[in-house]
Amino acid sequence: MRGDQQLLDKLLVPRDPRGIVLLCGFIAAAALGASALLYGDPIGYAYLAASAIGYFFLQTRLVPTVLWLLISFGGLAGATAGNSSDWVAFGLGLLLAIVSVLPPPAESKPQTSRKLEESAANSQCNGQLIGRHLEETSRKLEEPAANGQFNGQLNGHHLEESSRKLEVSSPRTVVIRTIGRLRIEIDGRDVTARLSEQPRLEFLLSYLLARATRGGDPSIDRTALADEVAPGIALSSQRDRLRKQLYSLQAALGAELKGLVRVNNTHVSLDLNGVELDVTTLAELSRRVAGRRSLIDANLADEIRHLLEETAGGEFLSGFSELEQQVTAGRGTAGQVVEEARSAIAGWRADLVKALAEYLVAAGQPQAPIAFLCSALAQTPERQDLARLLVAAYLQTGQSARASEARLQYELTEEK
Repeated sequence: MRGDQQLLDKLLVPRDPRGIVLLCGFIAAAALGASALLYGDPIGYAYLAASAIGYFFLQTRLVPTVLWLLISFGGLAGATAGNSSDWVAFGLGLLLAIVSVLPPPAESKPQTSRKLEESAANSQCNGQLIGRHLEETSRKLEEPAANGQFNGQLNGHHLEESSRKLEVSSPRTVVIRTIGRLRIEIDGRDVTARLSEQPRLEFLLSYLLARATRGGDPSIDRTALADEVAPGIALSSQRDRLRKQLYSLQAALGAELKGLVRVNNTHVSLDLNGVELDVTTLAELSRRVAGRRSLIDANLADEIRHLLEETAGGEFLSGFSELEQQVTAGRGTAGQVVEEARSAIAGWRADLVKALAEYLVAAGQPQAPIAFLCSALAQTPERQDLARLLVAAYLQTGQSARASEARLQYELTEEK
């Protein structure tokens, strides 16, 4: 117990209620500053500097009072700019400024000095005692050295066996479904509720998924993303809100999916390596059949049919418009990014439908691709190559009237 007291004295930890309250406040400010720096906000340096200065001037009145007033005014500025969470910083800063005005105990500084001098005087004696203890301990450690070597070998074998078992164990299967409502599964367990309960987090992840789907650079500058998730407020408040939302998103995803969101000082992106994403499968299969000069084989036709049926449950991120209105009132460009992703997905599906339809017609099954062709044309009516395949399928199944309607609807010439 006495050793603990001496350690606290060496660290200049106060014993009086006023000093303890102020010390806790400066520790909290230092933690807030470190968190801000991790997310690239330079205001963290100010919090760390204030904490360091306040620590060495705890038992004064002027310095802590000025520091807490500055922190309080900073919180007031952020709160009036639109960041409601900064009202907490304003209130706490003002309260601790009042505590700082209270006079420190008169004996605190002399008492600390005397204890530091006593500690220095006793250090030499303590050093001698510690030296003798170290010598005794070293002799005791030398005796079981041989047994320790044997036990170390056994432990090494156990560690090697454990490592092999970890290597053999299969990794977790992460599946993200974006056709229809957003769904996230880990080993078959649906964890979507972690996000759907917090619309701002679902909006943020959906927007990043749309950027990764539409093509081009999937990463986004932090400033641009901050303006997207919190349009219409001050830039400093936007950055602060984005930092908090990114932290909350990673926390909501949990340890299994935390690495999905990649954040650095300048950009934010998604790391989809090892993730089974439905639109990625569509894109990869579309690239396999694009530009082919020959018909696909039966195995590839079955794979395409299965994927088209599996992803026929709706549009990409259905319900995103309502989510965008709820979060940003439609003031950003997220809706446009989602539409661009939907257009890219419709093109991939159209390419797959074309390859499947050509195969089925050639195989003597003209009725089979009609439903797929109609569905694809509903999303991409400009694809006249699909319209021609639909007309041919109608004619081969004896549906001349529907073939004529399709020619008119998609403006095909009679000879085609």
